[in-house]
Order: sequence, then C-alpha cells, then structure tokens
Amino acid sequence: MTKRMKSKGVNSPKSFKCDLNSGEATGGGKIQEWNFESLKMSIFSDKYTQIIILLTIIGSVLRLYNLGFNSLWLDEAVTYYYSTLPFKELWETLQNGAEFNPPLFYIVESFMIPFGKDEFIIRLIPALAGIVTIPVFFWLGKEFSDRNCGIVCAALVTFSSFLIYYSQEARAYSLLLLFVALSIVFFLKGMKSGRILHWGLFGIFSGLGFWTHFYSAIIFGILVAWHIFNLCIQREDIWKNSRGIICSFVAFILVTLPLLFVTFELFLLRTSSPPTFGLQGWTVVSHAFSDLSGFHIAAIVLLITLFVIGLLWSFIHEKRKGVFLAFSVIAILIISYYLSYRMPFQTRFLIIMIPFYFLGIAYSSRAFCQIFKNNIVIYTLIACIFLVNVPVLSQYYTVTTKENWRDFSREFEQYTKDGDIVVLLPSYMEQPLNFYYDSARDRTIQLGASNVNDLENLKNEHRGERIFIIMTADIFAVEPSGKSVEWLKENATFIGQYTGIYLFQITE
Repeated sequence: MTKRMKSKGVNSPKSFKCDLNSGEATGGGKIQEWNFESLKMSIFSDKYTQIIILLTIIGSVLRLYNLGFNSLWLDEAVTYYYSTLPFKELWETLQNGAEFNPPLFYIVESFMIPFGKDEFIIRLIPALAGIVTIPVFFWLGKEFSDRNCGIVCAALVTFSSFLIYYSQEARAYSLLLLFVALSIVFFLKGMKSGRILHWGLFGIFSGLGFWTHFYSAIIFGILVAWHIFNLCIQREDIWKNSRGIICSFVAFILVTLPLLFVTFELFLLRTSSPPTFGLQGWTVVSHAFSDLSGFHIAAIVLLITLFVIGLLWSFIHEKRKGVFLAFSVIAILIISYYLSYRMPFQTRFLIIMIPFYFLGIAYSSRAFCQIFKNNIVIYTLIACIFLVNVPVLSQYYTVTTKENWRDFSREFEQYTKDGDIVVLLPSYMEQPLNFYYDSARDRTIQLGASNVNDLENLKNEHRGERIFIIMTADIFAVEPSGKSVEWLKENATFIGQYTGIYLFQITE
C-alpha cells in the first residue's frame, strides 16, 4: 500500500507555478554569488528584476511629483519645529510629555533643515523612505512565499494612494513602515535559517521602528509571540531554537534602552484621560480596511476580496502561513480597538498592518496561478492594482488635501493693519501659521487662546482694537463642548473660510 501511494504521488501532476522568466536562464542567484556580470545579466534577462526596477521608478515619480504642492499643515509644521531643536531640548520635550512621538524622525529631518525652509525639502525624507519601501516589499513577499508574491506586494506599495499620501507628508509614518517591513523580513529569514545575524537584525530594525513611532512595538510583540507559539508546538530542542529570539530581544533592548525609560510614563500620560477626538471602537476596524485599501470603493472591494482569497488559499495549502497572517491582523485590530478608547486614534497608526494585509492580497496570486495556469495572472493583478488606484490618484495631485496655511497667510496680510491683534484658536495653530506668516513683518500682535474664557479675556483687554481670530476644527479637540464656537457666533463677524481655516473679526 505504501509503495502504491508513493508511486501515485510521483505520477500525480505537479501544481502549476507561474514563472515570468518561463524557464530562461537569468543572473539571479544568492547574494554571495553576485558580481557585475550576474547583476548585468539579471537586469537584462530577469523579468522580476526588470519589473521591480520599473515599479520603483514609477513609485519614485508618484512620490516626488508635486511634493511641495500642498501647504504644511499642523503636524508637519510641528515636525519642522522639533527638527530645528538641539537634541538636548528635543529629548526634554519627550521627558516632560510636551511631545509624545519618539525623536528619530526629527533627528533625521534635522539633516534636511540646512537645505532650506521649503515643503519639498521637509517632505523629501518620507518620500525617499516610501520609494525604498517598494523593493523592500518585494523582498518581504519573496521571503514569505515567492517572487510572484513579492512583485504583487511591490505593486501594491507602488500604486497605493494611502502610502503615496504618507510618503508626501512630513511625518514619521513612511519611515515607520520601512523599518517595520525590514523587521518582518529578517524575522521570516530568522525563522527559516535560525542564524543569529538574522535574529539580531530583526531586533535592530524593530528597535529603529520603536525610535520612529511607539506603535511599532505592537509588531515586535506579535512576532515574538508567534515565534514562542511555534516553539511550544514543535517542542524540539526549545533552548537551541530560542537563542535567536533571545538575541533579538537583547538587540531590541540595547537599541531602545534610553527610550524605554520614558516610554512607560508617556503611555500613562497619553492614556490618563478619555480621548477628545479620533476614531473609536468598530470604526477603527472599518477604517482600517477602507483607508489602507486606498479610499475608493473599487480599490476597497478588490483588495479585500483578494485578501480573503489569499487568506483562504493559505489556510488550505500552507495553513501555518494563513494562521500567521490572520493572527497578526486580528491582534493589531484588537489592540487598536482597545487603545482607541484610551488615546486619540487615527487610521495612520494602522500603517503597521499593511505588511500583513498586502501579503494576504499578494498570496492570492498563487490561487490564480493554479486556477488559470498562465503567467499573465501576475501582470493582470498588477494592472488591476494600478487601475483601482487611478480614480484617487487622478485628483490627488491637483486638489488641496491639507489646510492651506501658505495661501491663507498671503491673503490674510491683505486684511491686517499695523497694531491689529491676531489670535490663534487653539493657540498651537501658531506652528503652521508662523511657518509662513511673520507678525513682526506684518506689524501685528500675535496671541493665542484655547477656550471661551481666553477669548472673553482677550476681548476685554483689547477693547477698541481690531481683533482677528483664526480658528480650525482642532478647537474641538481642546474644548469638546464647542463653547468657543458659540461665543464667536455671538461676538464676532465671520469673514470667510480658506480650506479648513476660519477667519473671524471682532470690532468695537
């Protein structure tokens, strides 16, 4: 019976595997075998190399084109401000809770400050990080499954309107995704090879991710938990197989040690009171899939469908990979669901879920290759990913997507006269305004207010003077009751709105 089963297994048809090279010899190989000739051969004969180069070029254009089109908004202006501070002052803002984000991104951005006070310059680091993420996701997909999975992953990153948006924003999220993706790559390599080098790099890139954004700690915890789960299942030489993860722990601790001392206190401070803005509860889950998919209904339907197909196919054919993806996505969503009631939560935090989401989508390529048995499946998937992102991208580069403080400041100067009072509501909106507007040059007096009492006091102190009040919707985060807005309706004249910026005037 055993011989018959073996014979039957040998004679059974093999599963079809898409190979874009169609069996042609290429220069690809192990990295240690690469030289100039093999690299040249790979570029000119390996379709995977050619496609990833093409995707990286396209991704570069999409991320660098019109990079300075939008004005800096509040968070980007904050980035500029903290990037100009000496490291000692920057660290003190973290210690006293004035800033909740770790300093690595600000430190990297500080190297751009000497090149000029310009939107393009300030956003260049996130754009470059977004470009590098494209080949890294190819590597990620290849390590998880195969080169087809890698190509689809790279295409998803290339055309993702969500990722393009954050590659053109002077915040840490693009760099965060790069470090998270690299940490997962070396985690997968460590799981396969057991080499201390791979586990050490997993710990180092996880640590760099933590220095970029605290939310990356969730990924490190999930991956460590998954490895421990596998060790418990195998029950074979647990101590020997644990050396790698211990090494990654040591590397992570060494990299993040200075930051760990302040993290716990910052977390307690951040979660000490209920959030006054942001997503909460099930809206976190719904926005996770809609926003990460690219905002448009066609992209949402296609990518979620492909993710489900990829997840089901992995459960059927490589169960452990399916469980890994499902566990990672569900764990991120559960933790985010809980934290949304403890701190202000935005969809952009879920950028750490993209590697697992895109891996699930890309894994569907194996199902389609097996069903249609044709290499055109991979090209079709890339084309579909591009097409569903076109509706958003076709408008993205010509429509203002942020508060336009740049043009507002120019027009505002036409309204003011020497000695006018300019009040920012809430007061921290001085960050984006002052990037473009100089009260000394305009000969005005700039003040701040954060609630209705501040407004009343300012009105009484400056009776008989012209008072301009510049307000944004951020006032509801500071004063959820909306009393300041009601006060303005009764005591001020509404002049107009410029994107999300509202201008009022008090004259007595």
